[in-house]
Amino acid sequence: MAYTLTRDDLASINDIEVAFSTERFLPAWEDIPQSFKQGNIYTTLAEAIFYGTSLPSGDMEFLPGFEDDDAPAALNRCVRAHIRSFGPKHQHKIAGVGFLISQVCKITAAQAA
Repeated sequence: MAYTLTRDDLASINDIEVAFSTERFLPAWEDIPQSFKQGNIYTTLAEAIFYGTSLPSGDMEFLPGFEDDDAPAALNRCVRAHIRSFGPKHQHKIAGVGFLISQVCKITAAQAA
């Protein structure tokens, strides 16, 4: 089954899920493309959020359906609720959260000088 995420899905993350975590929108391992399992800009962002390190440099553009003013905060809540989960293996969580982020926005990495 193909993984999909809607704006309503993002908005449905509640305070309890933010505080105690959820796996509700974490894609199944088999639904995650190989490029996310191997690592890319989206998984680098997920890892930075997980470890509390500096976010990668680049530009973020929200995709159609996620362009409203509240979408960034909703994405932040959703990512943080999923990144806190102890359920999935770490590799699944990082790849899955990276893939989740890619369904909401396009990230273009900054070019090295």
